[in-house]
Parts: sequence; structure tokens; C-alpha cells
Amino acid sequence: MGEVDVPADNENYTISGNFIASPQISNIKFTLRDIDIFFEVLTSTDKVLKEFFEKYIEEEYKESRDQRLNYIDITEISRYIINKLKNEQTEYFTLFFNSVEEILKSCDAEIENLIVIGLFESIQNISTQEINYHTDFDKWLKPISKSKWDVLIDFWEGKYWRTNKKNLRNKL
Repeated sequence: MGEVDVPADNENYTISGNFIASPQISNIKFTLRDIDIFFEVLTSTDKVLKEFFEKYIEEEYKESRDQRLNYIDITEISRYIINKLKNEQTEYFTLFFNSVEEILKSCDAEIENLIVIGLFESIQNISTQEINYHTDFDKWLKPISKSKWDVLIDFWEGKYWRTNKKNLRNKL
């Protein structure tokens, strides 16, 4: 993977895995074991998102919530985010991405992967030509999230996009 930016307050972080800056064990609040808390915090920033997600969970799993597929579930949130961006309804994005940042500061590796591979990669993959995922989310992504977002793009595309942001935008 290449070099990675670690947040300035790196005393609470250790370098691990491919996507860096995992919180030290004593700071972990979000784990896969408590997945419902994770999704509650993530969706609580936007009343419509919360209602959308609760309805999705109810319809998708009915009585079998123990059979949930977390990566599929978080992809629904990614679709919601993309649809809101397309419709220029981004008033809750700051709160949403602040929540993502706070979760990343205090989660285990499984939740980190769920955010990076589930949420971020889904957003990037679902983005259409009218959305430039390289830069359109920059105003909402906080330092840890932005670092992981960019490293994910680097993994799939290399670092060319970092030096050619203007050219990428003009191609869309």
C-alpha cells in the first residue's frame, strides 16, 4: 500500500493492517459484537436516514435479525448517501461524517473494515459520472476518514489521481 497519513494526535493510535491508525485497545467502543450500537450511532445523525435504515432492516430480515449481513446493510447506507448527494440534500452530511470519524477513533478492526470496505468503497463504487468520489466528499471527510478514503482509492487506482485532480474532474 504506500505511505499513510496518521492524525496529529497519534498518541491514541497504532499502525495496523492496510488502512492504518486503529485505536488502541483501551479506547475501543465499537465492536462487531455490538453491531446494533454501531448502526444506531451511524444512522442517528439524520432522522430520514434512521427511518430508511430501520425500514430496510425490518423488510430485509423480518424475524431473522441474527442473520444480518453487515456489508450488505452498510451498502444500503452508501446508496442513501449517494442519492442524497445527487439530489443536493447534504444538510446532514457533516453530522454523518463527524459520526464516522468518531467511530473510527474508537472501533475495532472489524468495524474499521466495515466502514472502509463497506461504506467508503461502496460509496466510491456506486458513484456515477456526475459524482467525483476523488474530491466531492472532501468537505465532509475528517482527517482519519479522509486518510482511509484516499488510501482506498490508492489501493485500486494508484496515486496518479492525487496529482491530477483537476484532470479527473474535467473528464467527468
